[in-house]
Amino acid sequence: MPKSSRATPSANSCRAYDSAPETGSGRLSDLLAIRSYRNHPVLPAVIAMVAATVFFLCRLEFFAHGNISRFIDVGRSFANPYQVPRGVTVVPGGGYDGEFYYRLALDPANLHRSAFGITFDTAFRLQRITYSVLSWIFAGGRQGLIPVTLVAVNVLGLGVLGWLGGVVAKDARRPAIYGLLIVGYFGFLFSLGRDLTEICAASFLLAGLVALRRDRTIVAGLLLAAAALSRETALAFAVAVAVMSVVEIVRKQRPPGRRDAAWILPGVVFVSWQVICRTVYGVFPIRADAGDNLGPPFKAMFGAIGHFFATLPNIHSVIWIGELIVLATVAVIAGMQFARATARSWERLAWVIACVVAVCLAPGIWRGEADFRGFEDLYVLSMVLIVGSRRRLKVPIALIAIAWAVTFVHRSLYF
Repeated sequence: MPKSSRATPSANSCRAYDSAPETGSGRLSDLLAIRSYRNHPVLPAVIAMVAATVFFLCRLEFFAHGNISRFIDVGRSFANPYQVPRGVTVVPGGGYDGEFYYRLALDPANLHRSAFGITFDTAFRLQRITYSVLSWIFAGGRQGLIPVTLVAVNVLGLGVLGWLGGVVAKDARRPAIYGLLIVGYFGFLFSLGRDLTEICAASFLLAGLVALRRDRTIVAGLLLAAAALSRETALAFAVAVAVMSVVEIVRKQRPPGRRDAAWILPGVVFVSWQVICRTVYGVFPIRADAGDNLGPPFKAMFGAIGHFFATLPNIHSVIWIGELIVLATVAVIAGMQFARATARSWERLAWVIACVVAVCLAPGIWRGEADFRGFEDLYVLSMVLIVGSRRRLKVPIALIAIAWAVTFVHRSLYF
């Protein structure tokens, strides 16, 4: 009999037919994965690290001319060029703070006044040890790698800030990408370009905040202790937690317990380190400040405003005034959202303390040439309030984007 004219499906066509649903399902799952990735804290973390790396490369090329030790800025006033580790450039003058963090990173256990050809200007430097310890760990104790790891720790710190910013944004039911507002502080570029401690302090502070939100109090306490040993102003957050905790206990809203570790641990660690430094150096580091960082409210601020307006149209003055306007606007917007933001009570109190500290900072900090490096606590806590509010974020986004771009170019070219 003749064969039927109906074609029998081939094996290949059957396989193609069977695989079609799998292909469609795969495309759908890939699309969902992409959308999930776009709303994951890894996105602002990666963007922050890429931007930081680009800034580092630009500054290394255009300012440092390939010499990474220029980021440290070791000055002859505090360093002997014949005794510092080989490969580190020593410049005329006093240098900058990064030289002391570099000195600690060479051997964090060596707290003596002079070592490796570098002499501390004051014992105050010893209390900011976290950044140097991390750089020493990343270098595996190899002194030749310290100039590299000082930069690497700050780049990674910005990535951590981006991640944590994404977490804070998601806590407020916003897309994780809004975490870039928290990591996008223009002052962090100054810290990255000079091997300073502000990025490290802000990273640990925000990590402690996130841990405390999740009721991981012991972890929060350790993180806040690391923040306080990065930059002592970060201790204000632990003070805010302590005040609100004592209020809760006095009002009998809860008994004393494990939750209090979040503020007890930072205090104990900070005081213990002060005692250790006192034993070796002969003075408590916190007392060695001698009023160089704090003063009467508003005095230094108004003095700096008058100074920079008087020196217009100097480019540094123009940028300083612009950055002041941006920082002040961010703080004002945060104040307007103070009662409505989804922030915890200790976060609000910490913001108030940061505002008070900012207006009490000394002339040496307020008159820094377009850096605003001592205001990271105020900025980060302000952005936590703003991101945690229901307001639209177009104005903060525009201001931070402009300020960051201008500072990026400025700090790539000018030391």
